[in-house]
Amino acid sequence: MRRAQVSPNNYTFPFVFRVCASSEAGSLILLGRVVHGEAVRAGFDSDLHVEAALVHMYAKWGEFGDARKVFDEMPVKDLVCWTAMITAYEQDEKPEEALSLMVEMQREEGLVPDSVTVISVASACAYLGSLRLGRKFHNFVIDRNFTVDKNLHNALMDMYAKCGDLKTAWEMFNSINPSMRDASSWNVLISGYGMHGHGRETLNMFSRMQAEGVDPNHITFTSVLSACSHAGLVNEGRQCFDEMQKLSVAPEAKHYACVVDMLGRAGKLQEALDLIKQMPFPPNDAVWGALLLACKIHRNKELGQIAADKLFELQPGHTGYYVLMSNIYAASQRWGEVVNLRQYMKNKGMKKPAAFSVIEFGEEIHGFHTADREHPYWEEVYREVEILAVKLKMAGHVPDLSCTLHDMEEEDKELALNLHSEKLAVAFGIMRTESGMTIYLTKNLRVCNDCHSALKFLSHIFDREIVVRDGNRFHHFKGGVCSCNDYW
Repeated sequence: MRRAQVSPNNYTFPFVFRVCASSEAGSLILLGRVVHGEAVRAGFDSDLHVEAALVHMYAKWGEFGDARKVFDEMPVKDLVCWTAMITAYEQDEKPEEALSLMVEMQREEGLVPDSVTVISVASACAYLGSLRLGRKFHNFVIDRNFTVDKNLHNALMDMYAKCGDLKTAWEMFNSINPSMRDASSWNVLISGYGMHGHGRETLNMFSRMQAEGVDPNHITFTSVLSACSHAGLVNEGRQCFDEMQKLSVAPEAKHYACVVDMLGRAGKLQEALDLIKQMPFPPNDAVWGALLLACKIHRNKELGQIAADKLFELQPGHTGYYVLMSNIYAASQRWGEVVNLRQYMKNKGMKKPAAFSVIEFGEEIHGFHTADREHPYWEEVYREVEILAVKLKMAGHVPDLSCTLHDMEEEDKELALNLHSEKLAVAFGIMRTESGMTIYLTKNLRVCNDCHSALKFLSHIFDREIVVRDGNRFHHFKGGVCSCNDYW
């Protein structure tokens, strides 16, 4: 086109930017930036079509600062531009920014969100796990008379499942005409049941899906295998994995990771390792990570070291794998190796993510870090935690001191365990909510063994249901037991 001396226009540039955005691993980043410069020189830097495509391109590359800079400098923004930026934040796992931008967009006169916008906002609510925000958003959709097509309906179902309200997700699924249910609808429900620890129900849904003539795809099998893994349904999981071949769904690395996780959790570590060796392609970090987690659960240092070495080679900057190996050393009382590994992490500038738990009730949202002294009610919460610790001991709870990663006196270990973020959040919930109310909280990391045991006891002591969404799944504590049956 250049050689023909034809000048590009406001249709040409967006097409080029979309190609650059879709390039594998951002291989056309340099070209995209050069063409951006040409668009500016050609005077198209204020064209809506061009600017929206630029926002999309930079966001797809993960260059969110550049995407936001382009967005902020636009003299006029239409719905496409707002949606592109909101979607970019949602896909980059920045739900707060996505929701904040949605609120800002609503202040713009004449702008009405479309289905693409609201699907991104529903996903942001799902990521946060806030049932209050999720319900508020659903009411917004109803009040504005949005046309709820199949995609939006599925997004709302997914939002409710990930916010802890599986009942509403199920009701929404049942409201779909059976002839209109596609694989995505079934996948949302199957994933939701698996996430909440209902392994048998997940398998029943999987069977119903096929009975209704809907073919499962790679997403379906990931959810079913994950559900089997977290429910200890090893034979069923093996059968499901075999069924993939019969239905011509080629197993991917994520499916192997689920099966390795399933075998590992069941203590079949050697079988898990044998499966890895038989994979038709090189195992990735998810596969080795599943094995390392199983080694942590079963305190197998030797096999754990093999998995860790592979992971340090594949993902040398991934903090979580170093922390897992550190946990294995700590459980074996090998404090010298814990110190060495932590020192290595420090030298490399790697930091373990800080635990953070959020509790919601009414219109209030409160967050707690471990050993939090910044929350305005921290002194009251600490006093409540001391009372709860006594009640827990009287009820028979024995602190799991292996959950502390330091070589310290037992009394200090118990104190450290008492100040875990989820215990502070639950203590606050018991203080501030009415007797019998369900306590909902979200944690950014996995619940530790000690907190899991303590929350079971607390649900019995106070006759309360405590619902926790951790970094992996949901735990429904009620009457002294957890929905995961201690198999998480």
